[in-house]
Amino acid sequence: MNYLARVAIYVVAAAALLYAANADAARKAKDLLQYIPADTPYVMAFTKPLPDDVMDKFEPAVDNTLAAYKRIMQYTMSEAMVELAAEEGGAEKAEQLQAMSDEILSLMSVEGLRNAGIGRDALMAIYGDGLLPVFRIALSDGAQFDAAVERLEAKAPEKMPTASLRGQEYRYFDLDDMRVIVATFKNDAVITVVPASLSEDRLARTLGLSKPRNSLAKTKDLRKISKQYGYTDHFVSFIDVERIAASFTGDPSGLNTEFLQIIEHDPAKFSAQCRSEFSSLAGIAPRIVMGYTGVSSRFLDSGVIVELRDDIAAGLATLPAAVPGLGPDLGGLMAFGFSLNPLALRSFYEDRLDAMEAEPFKCEALADLQASTVKGREALAQPLPPVVYSFRGFLANITNVEGMDVATQTPPESIDASLLFAMENAQALVSMGAMMSPEIAALNLIPDGKAKLLNLPQLAEIAEQAFAALSENALSVSVGADAEANAEAMLSADIAADSPLMSMSFDAQRYYQFIGEAAMSDAESEEGEQMPLAMRTAIRDAMVSSGEMYKRMAVNVHLTKRGVEIDSRMTLAD
Repeated sequence: MNYLARVAIYVVAAAALLYAANADAARKAKDLLQYIPADTPYVMAFTKPLPDDVMDKFEPAVDNTLAAYKRIMQYTMSEAMVELAAEEGGAEKAEQLQAMSDEILSLMSVEGLRNAGIGRDALMAIYGDGLLPVFRIALSDGAQFDAAVERLEAKAPEKMPTASLRGQEYRYFDLDDMRVIVATFKNDAVITVVPASLSEDRLARTLGLSKPRNSLAKTKDLRKISKQYGYTDHFVSFIDVERIAASFTGDPSGLNTEFLQIIEHDPAKFSAQCRSEFSSLAGIAPRIVMGYTGVSSRFLDSGVIVELRDDIAAGLATLPAAVPGLGPDLGGLMAFGFSLNPLALRSFYEDRLDAMEAEPFKCEALADLQASTVKGREALAQPLPPVVYSFRGFLANITNVEGMDVATQTPPESIDASLLFAMENAQALVSMGAMMSPEIAALNLIPDGKAKLLNLPQLAEIAEQAFAALSENALSVSVGADAEANAEAMLSADIAADSPLMSMSFDAQRYYQFIGEAAMSDAESEEGEQMPLAMRTAIRDAMVSSGEMYKRMAVNVHLTKRGVEIDSRMTLAD
């Protein structure tokens, strides 16, 4: 099959993922979940409509983003057509390529997707039948989807081969020993990648022509995850690490035999000892779950949890420390920071080494991991300055940057920013700085929380004023507008009840603008060729339009008794 026809399939799938973020109200979640085996090792399912006012906000930005990517693909394809036309007899092929290119690009808009049967209310899921990936989407009109594929094939040098299974026809093309299948069953489209040698019975299961005896619709596992972790029904996902590991070490299901043969992986090569120990390692983080925790016209909240074994989770939960201001969205251009108790980290690491020495790995494949305990002990034996163990964290809050031009690599003319270093004995850190800098020594900072003017030549180029302030447990430095007040405010900021390990928040629109401006840089590519202005402009526009969906983004990482919890909020644009 022509290369562009393959590209078209990926365009449809990617655009559907970008656009179809809610479910058909006329169909229920079980209509999708009945095809997903309960023993799937991974799933990403959208099972409830997002509110109309949320989709009303998304659609214009999605349309603009698709339009920008359309221009990127137009340029890429035009280059290929110029090269093709220059070859002997290539003019006719170039003309055919142009026709098919136009048909593919017609899909890259909200209207184009709707005309291809992918409606605003498209219900969808990506899941594994064994390890094999399956993308299933509920179409608004299966006939429209088929018609779109037929239009693409009419412009291609040749059509995709077809085959029939249990009275149902499907299209496919082969990539070495793997087969990409595109099928439409009534109003469902299925795209999957399977071994070309897959048996008919196995293929019928993957395509959903043979429904699993035990499906997620019956077990309600996604609903159980939602209830356990407070996820909404709009989007829920999980990755079963233990099940995936078992597929490679023993494949007890037998579902992955053909695939493992293609990648030349033989589970039989693992001894019983190795299988047991790999299973134990997978049990450290047995499952990853994610989903929306809040949905409204103002924001989308989501959470990712890496579930951890109880003892590992309990040990890691001791690592975060108290850092003033760390956690909340500070509302500026960008804020980021982290907390860490070095003594707790050392204790956790020692406990892990003790466990590995008490019950050493005997599997030959884990010999290097077991040998690392020796290096670990040597590292712990190295002396560290006491000030290291006093460290508790860091927070930077950049409220404004003026005069910076990423495209021309022009540095900023001014920066408004504040930095905070949390320490058990902050005075010791200042004393160290005073030994290296006469300017710091002259400040005579005392832990009273009062800001003092900081005259450092290094800061003069980016800020008219800089101030520093000291408390018993933190040092802050602020430059730019309101630097004096900001330096003091950093020290007196609230400490979150549940201290995050890491935190980041930023102005999403300005962030994407920075990325877009960076794309406009006239620097040469790795091949030594300069990217044309039209291409750089299209990339910039794609970034900027992506940022039109959101005002702000914030992410916090917590270590809890459940594991690693990553909570994020995307504040939607007006």
